[in-house]
Amino acid sequence: MSQAQLVEARTKAEVQRIDAQSRAEGQRLAAEAEAEGDRLKAQSAGERTRLTAAAETEALEQRAKSAAIYGKHPELLRLEELTTLRELARNGNARMYLDFQRQWGRNGEQD
Repeated sequence: MSQAQLVEARTKAEVQRIDAQSRAEGQRLAAEAEAEGDRLKAQSAGERTRLTAAAETEALEQRAKSAAIYGKHPELLRLEELTTLRELARNGNARMYLDFQRQWGRNGEQD
């Protein structure tokens, strides 16, 4: 093999080695980026779950407070019932079915 061919072969081998290194580095960077993206997605999902749980806990505490207040003051619950009925009356498509016999009995007297 001549000196020129030997230099050409070495140069070609060096180019291939550099090309392989750069492809490997690119794949490594892509894998790192994908792993970081997956980590951020998981972290975001965990934070979303934590916030949802906190909001549900807060709502449950508020409902418990409301239930305690309605238990002490049943007239407030009746006021809520009347407010709901007023809102239903504003909706022309709303239908209400009342059982007068259950509340008043068959002879017209309240149970």
